[in-house]
Amino acid sequence: MIAQPDASQTVLVVDDDDTVRTGMLGLLRAAGYAAQGYPSAAAALDACDPVRAHCAVLDIHIGEPDGFALGQSLRALAPGLPVIFITGDDDPALVHRAGVVGALTLLLKPVDADCLLALIDSIPVPPDAVR
Repeated sequence: MIAQPDASQTVLVVDDDDTVRTGMLGLLRAAGYAAQGYPSAAAALDACDPVRAHCAVLDIHIGEPDGFALGQSLRALAPGLPVIFITGDDDPALVHRAGVVGALTLLLKPVDADCLLALIDSIPVPPDAVR
């Protein structure tokens, strides 16, 4: 049985589309997660603490640096951080690249809410997680 999330499990959401980001934050908070949203890689890197994050949901096409570069930067700060990429671009090369960089998966927009929550819910919380 999967444990219910608690407010200490922070999900980082980075998407330059305000509607997508706001909707995803609402979904995650309603599911019991703490969620922090950012409109760009620069904003996320300036303000978030990836060491305390449960996972990161990153749009690939967020400007420069893109979501792939942001994922690498976050993982440099928090090795092992689970990353889920999202995109509206149905390109097999992006799926391949997401796999190469170690993402949990790449989801196509519009993101299926149940699929996203099931994926995040399945991420184990390390026993020594920093809270």
